[in-house]
Amino acid sequence: MMPRVLLILLLFGLLGDVGAERGREGNALFEQDRYAEAEATYRDGLAALDDTTGGVYAALQNNLGAALLRQEAVGEARTAFRRSRQAAGSDTAYVRARFNEGMAAAGQDDIAAALSHYRAVLLRDPTHAAARHNYEYLKRQQSRAGRDDSPPEVDPSPYARRLKKKAEALVARQQYAEAARLMTDGLRQDSTVQAYRDFMTRLDDVAQLSQQP
Repeated sequence: MMPRVLLILLLFGLLGDVGAERGREGNALFEQDRYAEAEATYRDGLAALDDTTGGVYAALQNNLGAALLRQEAVGEARTAFRRSRQAAGSDTAYVRARFNEGMAAAGQDDIAAALSHYRAVLLRDPTHAAARHNYEYLKRQQSRAGRDDSPPEVDPSPYARRLKKKAEALVARQQYAEAARLMTDGLRQDSTVQAYRDFMTRLDDVAQLSQQP
C-alpha cells in the first residue's frame, strides 16, 4: 500500500472575496473531517469566481481535489488537481497540485501516471522528500511486478551482498549518486553485482533526478 502522505491545504488570504471566503470555510470543514460539506463549499467558491486562472481558483481546485480524495472519488479528484496545476501561478502551487495528482493516480493503480507526476515534482523541486519517497516506492514495486518466479540468473557473491548493504545505507541518507557510483564501481570488480541490476537501475534514475538544477 502506498505510504500515506497528508495533503496540504492552501490558505486563502484575500479578504472580501467570495471565492476566498468559501475557501476558508471549506478549510475549516475539512479540518473537522466533514469532507462532503467541504467539497460543497469549495464548489460554491469556484462557482462564484469569474477568473479560472488565478491563485484562488487554483487553490480551490486543489482543496476540492483533497476533499474528493478523502471521499474516495479518485477520478474526480484527479481532474481537480489537474485543473489546479494548470492554473498554478507559482512553483509552490504547481508542485503541490502535481504531487497530489500523483497521490490520486497511485490510488487508482495508475503507476505510470503517478511516476510521471512525481518525476515532474522532483524536476521542479529536487528537495521534495515525499515525492522522492513515493517515486522510489513505486519504482521498487514496478520492478518487483516485472519479475517472474524463476531463480536469479546470477548468485551474488559475499562481496556483492556487502556492497549492496553499503549502497542501501547511502540511499537511507539520500546519497543516491554516491550509491549508484558505488554499485557501478563494484560491478567492474565483481560481475555478480549484476544480480542487483534492478536496484542499480532505480538508483541511476533517482540519482539523475537528484542532480536536476
